Amino acid sequence: MSIRRLMLSARNAIMLTAMVGATAANAMDDPVEPLTPARIIETAPESVWRKVDPENTVYMDLPAGLVIIELRPDVAPGHVKQIKTLVRNGFYNGLSFHRVIEGFMAQGGDPLGTGAGGSDLPDLKAEFSRDTSDTDEFVEIGRDRIAPRVGFIDGMPFGAQPEALRAFKTDRHVDLWPLHCPGVMSMARTGDPNSANSQFFLMIGDARLNLDRRYSAWGWIVDGFEASRRIARGEPPTRPTPIMRVRIAADVPDADRREVEVMRTDSETFMRYIKARGDVDETGSVKNICEIKIPARINGEIER
Repeated sequence: MSIRRLMLSARNAIMLTAMVGATAANAMDDPVEPLTPARIIETAPESVWRKVDPENTVYMDLPAGLVIIELRPDVAPGHVKQIKTLVRNGFYNGLSFHRVIEGFMAQGGDPLGTGAGGSDLPDLKAEFSRDTSDTDEFVEIGRDRIAPRVGFIDGMPFGAQPEALRAFKTDRHVDLWPLHCPGVMSMARTGDPNSANSQFFLMIGDARLNLDRRYSAWGWIVDGFEASRRIARGEPPTRPTPIMRVRIAADVPDADRREVEVMRTDSETFMRYIKARGDVDETGSVKNICEIKIPARINGEIER
């Protein structure tokens, strides 16, 4: 090889090394954007967004704003049927929240405003829990300090007993129940488990230890939880917060109806989302299922 060709080869090698170094430096200067929870929601494919059925959606107008509730006939069919009948009869319009305890719940739906009233409809049979074999929709995400198994069914939080218990129980029943987390809607009653009628309560705190499997949860707040947090406290409140109007979304004119979507909690995208939030670790331990916010879109806009 001639000296000239050797010099050119050496110069080319130096230039190639410099180019590789520059590329590496540029890569360091332009790091990959971290996969934050917000970024996961923003880039979620359309297939992970579940449209909420207007026939099972309640609009509750409060002074602080609109509360949008998804009814869950798959969880408490008898309660949902009665709630829908009462809503369509205008029963709740103009009533108030007569018992509101900070960090616990807000109770309303009593025409007397004393906690002793109800509707003319029959009392309801308890729908506290069911067997895990009754559904294949439960998506377990791990365990927490209260329940050995926790997860979701279409956005609503649930707890369950270990499946291994079935072999040791005489009735072969393994419980699956909705969790009384903030935003969950449930039915008030007397000491009789089958006495729920019209009075309901919305959870503003975590009361799983006191209420789970003792009261019938029938829905959850998809949007507007902040408005519910502004309900006046007291037993009764000095100035009770009125329930101005309650409607079934399917009965609302198309122009006024909101398209409500929630992220599918059985999707890989949702699992990435809760892991990015730090809600569940590698061992399957869930920090607090009641603090997991289910992403939602209203008229195509992501709710923050």
